[in-house]
Amino acid sequence: MLVIGATGELGAEVARALAAGGVEVRAMTRRADRLHLASVDDVVRADLGDPLSLKAALEDVQRVFLVSSPVIEQVELETSAIAAAESAGVQHLVKISNLPIAGLDSGLHGNHRAIERRLAASGVASTVLQPSFFSSVLLRQIGLLRRGRLILPTGDGAIAWIDPRDIAAVAAEVLADPDPPVGVLRLTGPQSLTAAELAARIGQAVGAEITLDQPDLGKWGADLKSGGMDPWLVDSTLHLYAAVAAGALAGVSPDGPRVLGRATRPIEEWLRDELEPRLARAE
Repeated sequence: MLVIGATGELGAEVARALAAGGVEVRAMTRRADRLHLASVDDVVRADLGDPLSLKAALEDVQRVFLVSSPVIEQVELETSAIAAAESAGVQHLVKISNLPIAGLDSGLHGNHRAIERRLAASGVASTVLQPSFFSSVLLRQIGLLRRGRLILPTGDGAIAWIDPRDIAAVAAEVLADPDPPVGVLRLTGPQSLTAAELAARIGQAVGAEITLDQPDLGKWGADLKSGGMDPWLVDSTLHLYAAVAAGALAGVSPDGPRVLGRATRPIEEWLRDELEPRLARAE
């Protein structure tokens, strides 16, 4: 089993879940010195932009987990991995994507749709996981949350936030399944929350009032760009948030519970287990 992106939050969690289930895991990373997974059987240094390194990483591999960073080159990088998997005779590939939104075909969403089309045309069987917003996105606002603020310009649009641990658990279940499901699994949390409702839940979890800030998207985007964020990623984010405000991600999917045999975790569990301890350490 090859886990591509094993130094990242999600890839590391998938590798741990597989290893805990007794699956032999090979962790792929560009920087082996950043990998801290004592449970994996093998670590290989490889790069999605280097076909020769991918060939070596995929030797004797039957199944692959694929996740990569949200960069403009993502289509080229992930399709390189798919081509290498085809050449290596991989039996099944699990890709992390995102929930499609009607009319949103550019930026990060356009990347994932293009990769999904390439994967659907491949001879390698595959499962595409399309998660909603990761709860861990909130960790990017640790500094603001310490000051009692949350920036989430999504209007009254609701999001079924999903715990990354559940995404990893679904990926591990599919990868280890003798007869894995083929096609798309949409992954969400059990409840959709507006930004105001989320701010209230965070406040309850941390025992402090959280003020919601919903700036104008145009001004907010300009601030992000001036702060050094990749303009391509900023534009992708603005388009996404506008779609969320219109209700694009309010749905709750049964796919995660069906695979896991249990409900996906409510946001309160992630806030208790992940956000609150980090806020306490930051004090």
